[in-house]
Amino acid sequence: MVDNPQQHGSASQPKQQAATLLPNADIAAAWLAAIIDSADDAIISKTLQGIITSWNSGAERIFGYTADEAIGKPVTILIPEDHLNEEPEILRRISNGERVAHYETVRLRKDGRPIDVSLTVSPIKAADGTIIGASKIARDISPRKRAEEALAERNEVIETVNQLGQALAAELDLPRLVQAVTDAATEVSGAQFGCFFYNVRDEQGESDMRYSVSGVPPEVFAGSLMPRNTDLFSSTFHGDGTVLLADVREDPRYGKNSPYYGIAAAQLPIASYLAVPVVSRSGEVYGGLFFGHPEPGRFSERDARIVEGIAAQASIALDNARLYEVAQNAAKENERLYKQAEESNRLKEEFLATVSHELRNPLNAILGWSRILRAGQLPPGEIPRALETIERNATTQAQLIDDLLDVSRIVTGKLRMDVRPVDPNVFIEAAIEAVKPAAAARGVRVYSVMDTGGTSVPGDPVRLQQVVWNLLSNAIKFTPRGGRVQVVLERIDSHIEIIVSDSGQGISAEFLPYVFDRFRQADQRNARKHGGMGLGLAIVKHLVEMHGGSVQAFSPGQDQGATFKISLPVIPIYQANPEVNRIHPGVRSLLPPADLGERLDGIRVLVVDDEPDTRELLKIGLENCGAEVLLAGSPTEALRIMETDVPDVLISDIGMPDEDGYDLIRQVRALPAPRGGTVPAIALTAYARVEDRLKALRSGYQMHVPKPVELAELVAVTDSLVSRLSRSRK
Repeated sequence: MVDNPQQHGSASQPKQQAATLLPNADIAAAWLAAIIDSADDAIISKTLQGIITSWNSGAERIFGYTADEAIGKPVTILIPEDHLNEEPEILRRISNGERVAHYETVRLRKDGRPIDVSLTVSPIKAADGTIIGASKIARDISPRKRAEEALAERNEVIETVNQLGQALAAELDLPRLVQAVTDAATEVSGAQFGCFFYNVRDEQGESDMRYSVSGVPPEVFAGSLMPRNTDLFSSTFHGDGTVLLADVREDPRYGKNSPYYGIAAAQLPIASYLAVPVVSRSGEVYGGLFFGHPEPGRFSERDARIVEGIAAQASIALDNARLYEVAQNAAKENERLYKQAEESNRLKEEFLATVSHELRNPLNAILGWSRILRAGQLPPGEIPRALETIERNATTQAQLIDDLLDVSRIVTGKLRMDVRPVDPNVFIEAAIEAVKPAAAARGVRVYSVMDTGGTSVPGDPVRLQQVVWNLLSNAIKFTPRGGRVQVVLERIDSHIEIIVSDSGQGISAEFLPYVFDRFRQADQRNARKHGGMGLGLAIVKHLVEMHGGSVQAFSPGQDQGATFKISLPVIPIYQANPEVNRIHPGVRSLLPPADLGERLDGIRVLVVDDEPDTRELLKIGLENCGAEVLLAGSPTEALRIMETDVPDVLISDIGMPDEDGYDLIRQVRALPAPRGGTVPAIALTAYARVEDRLKALRSGYQMHVPKPVELAELVAVTDSLVSRLSRSRK
């Protein structure tokens, strides 16, 4: 205890007392060392070269190094690599006599963990004032930084939610809206992934579930089943409230249904689980927000409250988006109908103008030359040319009128066809002969590459010739002098293809989708190069489709030519004698001729083919020969029939969807004998190559018959096969 000097009478006593209380240099040094060592902050001294010269207990506690480990080492052991540039600047300022106060930065502990510190660095001077080192006080401010970061995070979350609410209020596009909700909620909750399953209604009012994802590629969910019916998900989709689980694997519902519902755990492992329903103002459950993280306990009550707020805002935005979508769809439909009506009126007016022009042109030539002839103003040598001109223009006008009548019949459904088995070579060659004069006049060469195999198609030969003639005439019209037009006929499986290509002006990409539309022409100008009413290709499309086929147009672009490809089905079975009286166009090729030697009386035949027309044709033809015919549209249906009704012979197509004829015969041969495992089988197929025949026989069929087949041949093959196997069993 130090006495108060005022309690003593002598004036010299205070000075003497003070002198006796002052410590000597060693004691002062000890006191200073004790104070430094007891400080909570790290107090370190270093040379101007950055070598540590002293290290207190606070430094050991904050940085983890003992004094023995730190003293003599460069101070850079405490500095992260990305902060090494700070030390030279600090030493420079210290060397200049400056003091660095409350400098906040990051330093490293011995264990490598970074910590936030506040540094105050002062120069150390010798007795003569020379700067010989620096003293540093480092305060650990990590707790304060964490608190500041937490506060900033909370403020950021609030700002994010507020901004999200404003963004959602302005967003009316449904896919963008739900993706924005999913991304924001996933980020705010700290989830590794999030998804938003939601319902949309189509124009018929049917509900369809869709989803958006965040944090993982959408492919993770692609092809997976929707999770509505799982125990874990169902409560959210029923709007029962928030589900917050520290570890979903410990929840009793987890054992019944995987929370991934079809997604492999290796693709999307989760432990922490958070689910919040999104419910409209009317109480309708739009869907649910779902979040996951592979580490347990990552979601807090606070996270759940924030996501609930986002879900509430999302439901309002979804209400608005749905109302807007309904209004937009109605407006678009009205606009579409209005434009359609405008376009229809425009096309009608253009068509009427074109019809007037196209009909008047030949009429003008006919009337003009007729009047000249009647007036007797032509020399006798010019009369044949005048008559030829009149005839040519009359023919042109007749063709225009025929086209108009054909379109009228097509539109009203009154176009009639005389369907019969037709050899494509015949009507194609007839069409080529018909256009040769026009091609020669224009200097265009016409080539043909024809498949000469015995193939027939069901159709009206006159109409099919009209189809090819239209395509050839069109190609010649748009091909310049010296160009070429080519016709190719080839058999491809169960149909034929007729390809007409030219080296002409081609078709623009903009017009190509409309090339088969009635009354449309690529060049609608009054000064167009080529005449016509724009009906030829429309007639081609209708006639081909009436024959059960299809037509397509291709063109690389302007001045690069065009190609038209027609596909027509072949007759799977035909009658060789065309003079037989027939009952109905659809079955006329299937009645047996009077001299058919074989009969199938009492034989039960199971016909398997995925084409209904083919099944019906085979049924009628075989029944006319005495057979009892069962029909199946697929291998599955055939096997079901054979469970209770084993046929005497099986006739099956090969090319069928899902399961083909090879699958069928393998399953039939696997059946026990009483159920048809040994039933005779015929492959009736358009696959007619040698390798196809070998494959059919190796698969278990006894016979391979290529389409089209004459009825007499099929009956003979069936009768022979059944008889041969019956004899072998005796």
